[in-house]
Amino acid sequence: MFYSELTGMPVYHTDEVCIRKETAVCVTGHRTKSIKPYRDNPENFGITCYAAKLMLDRYISIVMKKGYTTLLSGLAEGTDLWAAERVLFHKRYEKERRLIGVMPYMSHFNGFKANNIELLRLVERHADMLVTTCNNVNMTYGRKQTPLTDPTIYKKRNYYMVDNSAVVIAFYNESNPRSGTGQTVRYARQLGHLVLCFDNDDIHRLLDRAGLDKMAIYNELKKLKLNVPKP
Repeated sequence: MFYSELTGMPVYHTDEVCIRKETAVCVTGHRTKSIKPYRDNPENFGITCYAAKLMLDRYISIVMKKGYTTLLSGLAEGTDLWAAERVLFHKRYEKERRLIGVMPYMSHFNGFKANNIELLRLVERHADMLVTTCNNVNMTYGRKQTPLTDPTIYKKRNYYMVDNSAVVIAFYNESNPRSGTGQTVRYARQLGHLVLCFDNDDIHRLLDRAGLDKMAIYNELKKLKLNVPKP
C-alpha cells in the first residue's frame, strides 16, 4: 500500500483489491483540450464543456440506475475527473454508488492545471478506494522503457479498468483510433463488453436542438435513452 502525494490517502496496488466487475462501469475519454467549441466559436467553449459534462452525467446515471453500482475513473483531466465528480455528487443521494480512482502511477497529476489539482484532491478524499496499477512509487511515464519510465503505463491503467468492469462509457471521436481512448474501446469490444460512446459531434447536435441555454440543454438530455441490460 502507498499513500497519495496530494492527500495522504491510502492507495492500494491491484494485487490488494477485488472489484465485482459484473456491476462496475469505467469511463474513458477526451481531455478538455480535445473538446471542439460549438460552431468553432471559441466563445462557445464553456457551454460546449458544460453540455459534454451533462451528457456524460446522463450516460452514467442511466447505466447506474440499471444496477451498476461502481464507477472506475482513471483520474485524468477532463472526462475521468468529470465522471468522478458526478458520482460523488450522486453518492449524497444514492448511497449504494461507489467510486474507485485508478492511478496509472503515483505522480500522474504532475502537469495538471490548478483547478484540476483541486478537483483531484476532492475526488481522492471522497472516493471509496484509490488503486494504482504501478507497483513502483518512483515510476513515471516516458516514451522509452527505462528503470523509472514506462511507455505503457497508461495502457496498463486503462486495460485494468476494462478488465474490472462490464460497461465502458467513452467520450471520444472514433475517427481517431490511435488515441489511448480508442485503444481502450477496441480492447473492451474484443472482450465483449458493452461500450457506450458519444463524441464532439453528438454534443454539437445536442446544442443544435437545445440552443445555448443551460436549462434547455438539461431538459433535452432528459429525453436521452440507452439500451443497457441489467447486470
